[in-house]
Parts: sequence; structure tokens; C-alpha cells
Amino acid sequence: MRDWLGMGFKALFAASLYLLLVVTPARAQSYYDWNQAGDPYIAAIGLQAGWATGSGLSVRWPLLPQTMMSVTGGIWRNDKSTDWNLGAELHLVLRQEGRVRLYAGPALAIIHDGEGGAEGDQHWNASIGVGVEYLLMPRLALKADLGFVYRRSHDDILPLPQGGLYFYF
Repeated sequence: MRDWLGMGFKALFAASLYLLLVVTPARAQSYYDWNQAGDPYIAAIGLQAGWATGSGLSVRWPLLPQTMMSVTGGIWRNDKSTDWNLGAELHLVLRQEGRVRLYAGPALAIIHDGEGGAEGDQHWNASIGVGVEYLLMPRLALKADLGFVYRRSHDDILPLPQGGLYFYF
């Protein structure tokens, strides 16, 4: 779509990785984590950006034990066109300890680019990847994925990042 979007995803992924590996202080025990018995973090709402599911408002909820489902959608308009996207992803939790959650799973998206005229162009993407989610503070989590995305419109497979910021309730 637009080259500046790709640069933004790379910057978000690099900043997330830096936060997780460098800035995070090491603690023996945190007063908040994913495994709290009295206050489990069940569902979330947030913002997400990426090629695997699209960009926009995202809602996440548990599907089965150790499995999360997310749906992301967005619509935006400029002077020439209206663009929209809708995507879904499944997270199979591989490890969840302290403030870090590691997951893997598939994703699907349809991305509509209105610049191709009245009907525009629709792009289907499918992905499989891994990701990490980190609790920045109670109820606020940052996530970063790296997925191998099949872009049907280009008939290629690329490793593309995706990121999001979620509030859990």
C-alpha cells in the first residue's frame, strides 16, 4: 500500500523489542502479572497495526484455555478514497510467566484500498507467526508479532511485523 506504513511497523517492532530486552528492569516478583489468581486478565480492547490482520481497533477474548482470539478492524477516509480492513488472529499461548506471554498462531485479513476507483482493490492476507506480549503496567500490554504473511495480491510471502497496545479488563 504505502511505503511509510512499512517504516512505521518496523519502528514499532524495534521499539517493542528494545523495551522488552533493554529497558525492562529485572525483578524477582512483580505485583502484577498474567498469572494472578484473584485478578485474571480476561479480555482486552486496544489498537493494532500490521499486515497480518490490518490496522485499527482490536478486541481480544479467550476462546479456550491458553487460546486467545482477536478481531481487528479499521476504516479511514482521505480526499480521494475510503480504505478499510478487517482481520482475525488466533493466539496459542506457548508460555506465560510473570509479565511476558509468548504465543504463536494464524491470522487472516482483508484489506480494501479505495484508490483503485469506485470499487477499489481488495487484498487478502494470510499469516502464521510468533509474538510476545508484555505487561507495561497493570492492565496495559504491548504486543509485537513477526508473521510470515502471504499477500495474495502480490503472490509472495514476506516476514512482516505487527504491533499493538491493549487494555485488559
